[in-house]
Amino acid sequence: MSKRILKPLIIAIIALISIVLLWKNMNNTSSWEPNLFALKNANQVDKFTFIPNNEKIKPLEFFKKDNIWYVKNDKQTYPADTNNINLILNWAMPKLKIKMPVSDQIKKHVVRQMALSGTKATFFINNKPVHTIYVGESAMDNMSTYMYYPDTERPCLVEIPSFQGYLTPYFNTDIQIWRSLYLVNSDVKNIKSLEVIWPNNPKNSFKILQENNELSLFDVNSKSVAAQKSLMAGYLLMCKDFTREAGNLAGINKEVKQRDSILKTTPLVVFKYTFENKPPLDIQIYPHYGYEDVAIDAKPNETKTNQTALYWTKVSNDPYLWLTQDIVLHNRFKIISDFLK
Repeated sequence: MSKRILKPLIIAIIALISIVLLWKNMNNTSSWEPNLFALKNANQVDKFTFIPNNEKIKPLEFFKKDNIWYVKNDKQTYPADTNNINLILNWAMPKLKIKMPVSDQIKKHVVRQMALSGTKATFFINNKPVHTIYVGESAMDNMSTYMYYPDTERPCLVEIPSFQGYLTPYFNTDIQIWRSLYLVNSDVKNIKSLEVIWPNNPKNSFKILQENNELSLFDVNSKSVAAQKSLMAGYLLMCKDFTREAGNLAGINKEVKQRDSILKTTPLVVFKYTFENKPPLDIQIYPHYGYEDVAIDAKPNETKTNQTALYWTKVSNDPYLWLTQDIVLHNRFKIISDFLK
């Protein structure tokens, strides 16, 4: 081979090798700690905050008090959904791994997007910040998430190995998403009384009174009625927890006139709780006239779909209407004759 041909060939080979090495250097994670974004000692975290890069969206603070998680914004504080808290703290955050740093070609675009719509997540132990990351949108394939670690030179694509999806929704700043699903969540011994009122059939109404570990039943006229104590005890045990549907706040709450029109109607049933160590609570149930399909495990490898009625639920300390399914309520729809001897 002549020198005239060999020299350009050598130059071309060197250029090709250089391009390959440069590309690998830009996209490999060898210089990055794979677990840089992962949260260590998640079980010790007692507070964390989500602060959006958007002044129109209010920050959220999550904090633990008396071993119970709460979520709050600038106006409201609610008990938090324990399942969601466990997902972010004990599943998602400890497993975060760098898939790759972003390339130079898209770095500017990703930084701009995170500056506009990213969320700063900070985790605290004993009220001291121990870990902070910035969370952006998903990658094009929705299989990883753009994140930035403070004082590093570029964002990264971050994933949870074997998880098929992106992680932005886990850093949602809608307080309603993070609220506990429990409308009532009490120890049964803490219930002083439970009154069930049927406005359209008052004779079916009743009140169970718990006093000195003894249960008594009263009718609508506050007259004591002989009843089976085991049935009353079982009913209180079932009613100590009262849940609503998960998910976003129902759209009807944005339509004030429509919501108020429902609240002006007579409830189907009212549950009135009094407790030993917290304020009383009323739960009003209104017909929804809608249905939805619910998947129920029939056998280990078989799922059945049943249709269940829906109800609107209003709690006395909450301005919103929530959806509740008949499969949650129907065993609570008792009348006084269900307890008689």
